[in-house]
Amino acid sequence: MLTDSDLLKRLHDVLGTSDLDTATAATVRRRIEQDLGIDLSDRKPYIRQQIDLYLQSHYTNDKPEAEESEDAKHKKTPANAKKRGGGFSKPCALSPQLQKFVGEPEMARTEVVKKIWAYIKEKDLQNPQNRRKILCDEMLHEIFRVKSIDMFQMNKALTKHIWPIEEEDEAAASVKPTEKNKQNKRGKEDEPKEKGKRQKAKGSGFVSPHPISEALVQFFGTGENELSRAEVVKRMWEYIKQNDLQDPSDKRRILCDDKLRELFKVDTFIGFTVSKLLTAHFIKEE
Repeated sequence: MLTDSDLLKRLHDVLGTSDLDTATAATVRRRIEQDLGIDLSDRKPYIRQQIDLYLQSHYTNDKPEAEESEDAKHKKTPANAKKRGGGFSKPCALSPQLQKFVGEPEMARTEVVKKIWAYIKEKDLQNPQNRRKILCDEMLHEIFRVKSIDMFQMNKALTKHIWPIEEEDEAAASVKPTEKNKQNKRGKEDEPKEKGKRQKAKGSGFVSPHPISEALVQFFGTGENELSRAEVVKRMWEYIKQNDLQDPSDKRRILCDDKLRELFKVDTFIGFTVSKLLTAHFIKEE
């Protein structure tokens, strides 16, 4: 049976030779499974947690030098990784607490961890007697709901505040499609499964341009019929702020004016769900 220590050693070896901008927890796990010839499905939570700790080592010097391989030192995530939108640096949806902390509705998990550690060091929130213990000030207490937290438990606690955008896409997929989308769906059902998988992967990046609905084209009024998800979210928040549509008593809640109500078919919504509402307005390509 593969022990945790043996798995951890193999995991670090794989991460040390991987491109962190394109790798994902799933691809790393599958590579280990192929190398060892075993199924690691039941170890997913452990692997995800250890990957988080590995990534955290890029933003703090508290990890002993001996634990980091020479290959890993040359593979550190670049500062502009989130712009590339792949792998561990792929943007995710954030909870209202994290949105308030980082000032963005969506951000890569690696960037969230980086910002939190920058904040911790700026405010000198590490316990002098035990540097692994983080002393939460008012801002961090809103996120973690504790007075202090172990640095290795912090990643686990962050999981409740960060969601893959794909999950929102799946939830929005249950929205009744337009007649055009129905025709596209019927056409895709006749294609081989492998081709379908490749189409799903193609152009799925956060910064890749996608065809948008006619309703969204009219909403922006620029005539552009293809925009990246990042650009759409950015413009939507600019519109919300320019028209002062945040509820004064709860800034997380957006009060729809006539244009937003026509687009989303709701009177109000929570700010961080804007990506889910927008998903129905991105047309899946053939």
